[in-house]
Amino acid sequence: MNKFNCNTITRLALLVLAALAMSSCASVVNREPPSIAHIHIGHAITAWPLAPKKQGLLVAAELASVAAVANAELMLKAAREGDLERAQKFLRATATEVDPGFLDKKVSNEYGLRKAAAEAITHLQLASEVDDASANVQRTVTTTRIKAEDLIDRSDELLAFLDAGSKAQSVEEMEIIAEEIVRTLKTIAGGPDISGSYSLFDFRQDIEAMVAREDPPYETVESYYLFNLVKLPDGQWGFASRSSRGSAGVGY
Repeated sequence: MNKFNCNTITRLALLVLAALAMSSCASVVNREPPSIAHIHIGHAITAWPLAPKKQGLLVAAELASVAAVANAELMLKAAREGDLERAQKFLRATATEVDPGFLDKKVSNEYGLRKAAAEAITHLQLASEVDDASANVQRTVTTTRIKAEDLIDRSDELLAFLDAGSKAQSVEEMEIIAEEIVRTLKTIAGGPDISGSYSLFDFRQDIEAMVAREDPPYETVESYYLFNLVKLPDGQWGFASRSSRGSAGVGY
């Protein structure tokens, strides 16, 4: 193959690549933004910038509940073995997963099980209230919100048990309190083999089922929309510019 042909083929290849790149960029630029309802849902199940590792709020709540149960079981084990100091250590670890600011007021704004679950409920309620919310979202959130708010009430009861445990003077007292903490936490966390009280596991399943029923279909929301949604002075929803990103959620 002569030099001319090589150069021609090279130029053609570059033109093809450039055309493909432009086509790809155009598809991104021209893509319709997701509905505001779906963005709020995305905050619960995909990503929220202030949550641990920028996880979805419901994801963060469920993971915190799993860690809290693990620590609580170790606390109960230590109490049954007569080791009050070790039991108190795992009580503090459990409390941190439930509410980081409960024992340490310096970290009151950090996310634990309770705060992440409460904010997941808030964002789902916002999703149900915007103009573009589907009937499916409105119906599902109306029922699940009521059940999920009971999770917050039980989280508050759990904090009362944790407070009592932090003041326990004997290993016998600690064991009784630890049993209540483990029992309450397991009903909050839930799981495929746990029935009875409405749990975070049930909450997630209900939201996933809602998402699966959406028409037009729900698609995972891009981080730009998740992290730059703002409420405008006129009460409408909009997006911060790409060049001036700040803390998402400012103003709502």
